[in-house]
Amino acid sequence: MKALLNKLFFPDSANADDKTPIGVDLATAILLIEVAEADFQNDASEARLIRQLLLDHLELDEPQLDELLANAHREADRLVSLQHLTRMMNEGMDQQAKLKVIELMWQVAYADGEKHHYEEHLLRQVADLLYVAHADFIQARHKAEETH
Repeated sequence: MKALLNKLFFPDSANADDKTPIGVDLATAILLIEVAEADFQNDASEARLIRQLLLDHLELDEPQLDELLANAHREADRLVSLQHLTRMMNEGMDQQAKLKVIELMWQVAYADGEKHHYEEHLLRQVADLLYVAHADFIQARHKAEETH
């Protein structure tokens, strides 16, 4: 299964093993893009925030980030289900890292100054699939509300 995911996310990579952190990074970037697109609005503030959040939280330089975002947009356009992403994240991330993803997603949801109910629905779905406790989900939301 992991080989299939690597083939899906890294079709040009000859040696993409399941321990490569970019798999989780790509999944995170896809989820952030999904939140930004959930309200069917193209908001430049959300795009800028996604870029900044990924720069702040991933150990990537600008060219690597550009490549990650290009791949994430391509995969987000083809995304049918969140389950393969969240399964990979559950296997490759500890609980604290998964909670951080939820926090980042909330920040994107509030980037345009308001939370759309489609964004919240997506966040609830991802939090459930990542086994993030409801109390942590709510705390992450409040944290994002306070910063925006």
